[in-house]
Amino acid sequence: MDKSKENFRPPIVTIMGHVDHGKTTLLDAIRKTNVAQKEHGGITQHIGAYQIIFQDKPITFVDTPGHAAFERMRYRGAQIADIVVLVVAATEGVKPQTQEAIKHIKKENRQVVVAITKTDLQGSNPEKIKKELQKEEIIAESYGGNVPVVEIATPKGKGITELLEVIELLWQISPQKSLPKDPLEAVVVESYLDKNRGSIATVIVEKGTLTVGQKLVVDTETITVKALIDDLGKSVKEAIPGKPVEILGFKHVLEVGALVKDQITTKSQSKNVQATLSEIIAKSEEARGRFKVIVKADVTGSLEAVIENIKDKVLVINSGTGAVTPADISFAKVSKAPILAFNSKVSNQVKSQADREGVVIKNYSVIYDLIKDMEDVATGFEEAKQELKITGRAKIVATFDIEGKKIAGAQVTQGKLKITDKIILKRQNTQIGESEIKNLKRFKKEQDTVSQGQDCGILLEPILDFTEGDVIESLGSK
Repeated sequence: MDKSKENFRPPIVTIMGHVDHGKTTLLDAIRKTNVAQKEHGGITQHIGAYQIIFQDKPITFVDTPGHAAFERMRYRGAQIADIVVLVVAATEGVKPQTQEAIKHIKKENRQVVVAITKTDLQGSNPEKIKKELQKEEIIAESYGGNVPVVEIATPKGKGITELLEVIELLWQISPQKSLPKDPLEAVVVESYLDKNRGSIATVIVEKGTLTVGQKLVVDTETITVKALIDDLGKSVKEAIPGKPVEILGFKHVLEVGALVKDQITTKSQSKNVQATLSEIIAKSEEARGRFKVIVKADVTGSLEAVIENIKDKVLVINSGTGAVTPADISFAKVSKAPILAFNSKVSNQVKSQADREGVVIKNYSVIYDLIKDMEDVATGFEEAKQELKITGRAKIVATFDIEGKKIAGAQVTQGKLKITDKIILKRQNTQIGESEIKNLKRFKKEQDTVSQGQDCGILLEPILDFTEGDVIESLGSK
């Protein structure tokens, strides 16, 4: 081996691109493992870091999620990388997450290689992809630019070796020195709470050497690295620059993207600290006008993605990583909120407690299923709130023009209508206007109130363009 090259750390390569364009399958082919088939719903749910040996040289790969909900995690992937492999399916072209990945690549000023995948499928058009990328200012070498493009057909193994050769060539042009004796710096690419092993952080070492037994200061607390696990699940004694490993020994779940040093100042741990009973009750009071939920997720990156994508739809009153616990059930009971468990384990004991306490636990393994359900829940919740406000309902069965004023001949089908009531007018369940009841008449006599089963004439102010079959819903007087 060339001794001069031993001073350079392995390149850190991030795989980025749109959902289902073959990122994980490509990495699967590189690693000759079966990662892709283990992913729920065909998408990578959180960042994975792996190292391979190519032509006697290590290369570290970071796989990032493709679904729109994981935008922040992809951004971290770009921040960590030396080189980004932008995956675009030859049958699909540039998609929203492709554009988003390009945005992050440009912001972080990273070297990029384009991998055009699925070139063996019908409808494949690599030249079309290059032209689409040109519009995004990613210009292929064959088009006079400086971006290498490799055509991939994963099932046939086409382009895999060429891609790795391009990565090595780019790294030889601008390598980074390996600094194993420098103060430790490692980037957290994922972290979670394991019931048996405690808090675990997956990191990639950038500088220094991480060793078993090493003392790390977290805030004012000193922890000892209990174990280091590599991407193959094997225990290792140390991790040098470029090496991805899991660290066991932390007492708290670290923030994804945080730097692990000899001394660590953590960010807010609010996402992973259980709320007190009084805080849950206060949140429940705050949530009177919104549907509220408790969220548990397997890892911090997934937790952030879930909360980021449902926070405008529902109110998250408590959240955390790891398995659903008895404490979560107690809080859910008090706050009258369901628990959304995203890839979080629920033991039989906890399930039994939830059944006894009347707590709903909804399990999810694919994030867009969870988001869709919360959209439906938010819509249904708003409709239910609206229904609770309705004090009366009448169907318009005729229209009259009396002294230049449009009068609705109606039959009250529910509750009561009163003068000065605020109303909404609906046509085929769609709201088309708002007004107020100015006058009510039965048999030419003015009435203050009309009740269910009675016919009446209704004058609205302002007058709306109603017609037979429309429905008047009263929200009562204000």
